[in-house]
Amino acid sequence: MPPFTRPIYLGGSSTFSSSNPGTDNSFKLAVMGASSVGKSDIINKFINGTSPKCYWPTVQERYTKDMDVDGRHVVLDIFDTPGGYCFSYLRELAIVNADAFVLVYSVEDAVSFETVTLLRNLIAQQKPTGVPVLVVGNKADVTTTSRFMSKKKAHSMVTSVWQDDYMEISARDDSNISDIFTSVVIKACSVPSKPRRLTAPGALVSFKRRFSRLFKSDRQRRSPNKVQQVMYS
Repeated sequence: MPPFTRPIYLGGSSTFSSSNPGTDNSFKLAVMGASSVGKSDIINKFINGTSPKCYWPTVQERYTKDMDVDGRHVVLDIFDTPGGYCFSYLRELAIVNADAFVLVYSVEDAVSFETVTLLRNLIAQQKPTGVPVLVVGNKADVTTTSRFMSKKKAHSMVTSVWQDDYMEISARDDSNISDIFTSVVIKACSVPSKPRRLTAPGALVSFKRRFSRLFKSDRQRRSPNKVQQVMYS
């Protein structure tokens, strides 16, 4: 089993800094979606082959993965973004700075798909045409009656109306998870040139730094017995 890769807490100037800045083989991928749709579970399964043993609401964390795709070596910086609306400024940073996007929703939660719709619209407003976007329906192992929308309809909406890519997976069953990242890397490599990397407004960066210090202090004060244990069946 490969060694467990710990996430990097993003605070201050480290936000969205690539592990290989300025190189053509590095891509920044933002994984976005509503809370509790399985974003962190998907990333941990891909990076470490395991699910988190306990649950902390994500603020923002970065993982790095070396990949070989179609004979090309790629360093993928994966940013696990928060789902809560109170962290909307972090989602704005993700949209402005990422090279590609994975938008995750739960196939049994209509509200989570509405969140993906909102995020996709924000991306379309701020990023160049052709930026790689993959919409992922998680929890595909549920029964048909549990779905709020059929796979066929969701696929048609994303690929025909939005003209983005669509995939369904099951993080619990470890189904098709690696295909998410392989697909995005292939699409990103096919883009003639990377979208222009923008710099976040100075006021936004300043606020992020202040919040990072507050969050780290608060996290240190928390007692481990307050961590909610998550059972995976």
